[in-house]
Amino acid sequence: MEERIKYLFRKFLDNTCTKEEFEEVFSYIRMAEKDPVIQAFFDKVYENELNGKSHAAFVDGDGHLNGLKEEATEVVSFGKSVQKVMRRWSIAATVAIILAGLAWVWYDDAHPSKMAPVAGNMHVSKSTDRSEYQYLLLPDSTEVWLNAASTLEFPKSFDKNKREVVLKGEAFFDVKHADKIPFIIYTGNVSTEVLGTAFNIKAYPDMEKITVSVKRGKVKVNYAKKQVAMLTVGQQISINQRSMAVSEKSVKQSEAAAWQDGKLVYDDYMIGDIILDLERVYNEKVKVEVGGVETLRISTSFKRDQGIEKALEVLCRLTDTELERQDGIYHIK
Repeated sequence: MEERIKYLFRKFLDNTCTKEEFEEVFSYIRMAEKDPVIQAFFDKVYENELNGKSHAAFVDGDGHLNGLKEEATEVVSFGKSVQKVMRRWSIAATVAIILAGLAWVWYDDAHPSKMAPVAGNMHVSKSTDRSEYQYLLLPDSTEVWLNAASTLEFPKSFDKNKREVVLKGEAFFDVKHADKIPFIIYTGNVSTEVLGTAFNIKAYPDMEKITVSVKRGKVKVNYAKKQVAMLTVGQQISINQRSMAVSEKSVKQSEAAAWQDGKLVYDDYMIGDIILDLERVYNEKVKVEVGGVETLRISTSFKRDQGIEKALEVLCRLTDTELERQDGIYHIK
């Protein structure tokens, strides 16, 4: 974890972080509020990576922010949302987060296609809550089934040369064929490009990997602007969002978007990621109280209509742990 935090801070200061990495560091901040070990990691990272570097922005002894230009006011306002967490940090660590916020504003300006699919064309944002699913018909008649806790951004009308959307979460696309007008889905550093096909993308920022599974046609997958795969029917690629490792495999067509048929399929997933997914699907809260369990890898599947308790019981049997429910929260002990 310490190496991951170092990596994120280096990318912040170099202005090369992705939106998902920006969100990841704030998840660590929230964890640090209750975990002194993670807070110690941040302190160590500051001493080793940031100490001695000069910054335009700083926090004085009274906790007031200084040195920011007027156009950075929005970043300061944004910082108030994590004010409680920041109070527990050293002044220097707080400055690092402020700089991270500034870096992300600059990143937005430098990479407009990641946040606005078509420049100058007002876009629409559709989202689902936990345990909610939604069907969408896009301007070109492409059909989209949006899974739980997911967001899709798309323009009110597509460009005549390309069709671009931004996905956060999971969705199954049945793309309307259009010769010479590619359909591109952006998910962080991964872009998936097709002319007309049916495939599934799972790209939740808090999960270890992004997966693309093809049910019909052909799909080109790019990572960091470089092609990493050309998938056809029954093929799947997984890209690790932390290590950047890429793996490709064959899957049954029925598993390309198994969630549409009420099945939850996990092939070589960390238990922690499976639990995150179950929380989204069932809108429940699960707390793991046994160290090491969340990083164990398993392959398993569940029927959605069996409910979260049955799924968690299976995970407990596999990990020799026990399941309890207290005050509306499931505890794995």
